[in-house]
Amino acid sequence: MALLTADRRFTVRQADLPTRSFVLAFAGFPALWLLGLGGFAALIAAAPILLRLVFRRGIDLPAGFLLWLLFLGWTVLSATQLDTSGRMIGFVFRFLSYGSAAVLFVYLWNCPPRLLPARRVCGLFVLFLTWVVIGGYLGVLLPRVSLTTPMEQLLPAALKSNSYVWELVHPKFAEIQYPWGAPEPFIRPSAPFAYTNTWGSHFALLAPFAFCYASMSVPKWQRYGALALVAAGLVPAFATLNRGMFLSLGVGVVYASARLALRGQIFLMTAVGSLLAAALYTAYSMGVFELISARTEYSPTNSSRASLYAEAFDRTLDSPLLGAGSPRPSLTLNISVGTQGQFWNVMFSYGFVGLALFCGFIWWLAIRSRNVPGPLIWLHVVPFMASFMLFFYGLDGSQLVLVFVAGALAISRAGEET
Repeated sequence: MALLTADRRFTVRQADLPTRSFVLAFAGFPALWLLGLGGFAALIAAAPILLRLVFRRGIDLPAGFLLWLLFLGWTVLSATQLDTSGRMIGFVFRFLSYGSAAVLFVYLWNCPPRLLPARRVCGLFVLFLTWVVIGGYLGVLLPRVSLTTPMEQLLPAALKSNSYVWELVHPKFAEIQYPWGAPEPFIRPSAPFAYTNTWGSHFALLAPFAFCYASMSVPKWQRYGALALVAAGLVPAFATLNRGMFLSLGVGVVYASARLALRGQIFLMTAVGSLLAAALYTAYSMGVFELISARTEYSPTNSSRASLYAEAFDRTLDSPLLGAGSPRPSLTLNISVGTQGQFWNVMFSYGFVGLALFCGFIWWLAIRSRNVPGPLIWLHVVPFMASFMLFFYGLDGSQLVLVFVAGALAISRAGEET
């Protein structure tokens, strides 16, 4: 079912420039990162596409996309609750991220498979994963390095004084945390992103693209290369001590293995299960679980998160329809409410209506893509993972693009030869 019907597909000539912007934004991510524009990759990819869509007649959309359009409209209404220019900056950046993901979803939904086949898009995100893994190793080997970027030099002091903007334009290789009582600091890779959790969420969401690509009809060296890349990425992944990433990957792989087994694809199930077992054994051998336990002991992340979640819910009751417009400082902790998971961010910022619309669309993507054939099952795993990752991860940047792209491809390319 579609919201609009007529002339659904773009021609190759019409889609050429938008396709290049989409490919270059993620294939050329290191260049954007060095320029201080890594946090704007989704916007850079979407801007030329939006111009094409504005002048395109008869765009076809699935009925479920109405949830996202309503969500975007609701966030605009919630902007009436903002009270400072600094919070307006954060609101605008998040809105552009939400809008960029929507633009890329619409484009891929209407783009002909011959122009952007699922295999090519998965290959693009395997390349993106390569940059993520390299950045992780930079964080492991050179954790105290940070970069002064051209964007940082160009921005006025008023914008750079915003901590969120500063983290985006002044990239560092790792987060170095000094929990009280710990014998030594925890060094957690973050490059090419601002935060370690952002690195972990990208690695978790990109791994299924690599598995999908390896399951397609590609040369053996590319197939094994994609799997080797995920395996190589486990070293910086373990160094992040990121429990949410481990949980997401573990659940996603087990879920996909079960789906493959039900389809009778025992070889693939066994291969994936063996990879998971090898990863767990490697983590145990490297003492990763002991380090995670030590971090939990010295850093009260569990109790802090629980306290923030409770505060986010209680304070949302003060403005249940429109929310607060953006995160606000906690009343009890030195952190902002609405920054420890997309679920809580949306609830606190846009109220319970915005939360229902946001989650409704993510969960619709997961449900709508559940019966895709062949290797595309791995693309379904991405929105499936996002449907529970949103409780402890932020999904408002290029992570959201990964979820939307996977959902659009899984549904619209279901009949494509892979």
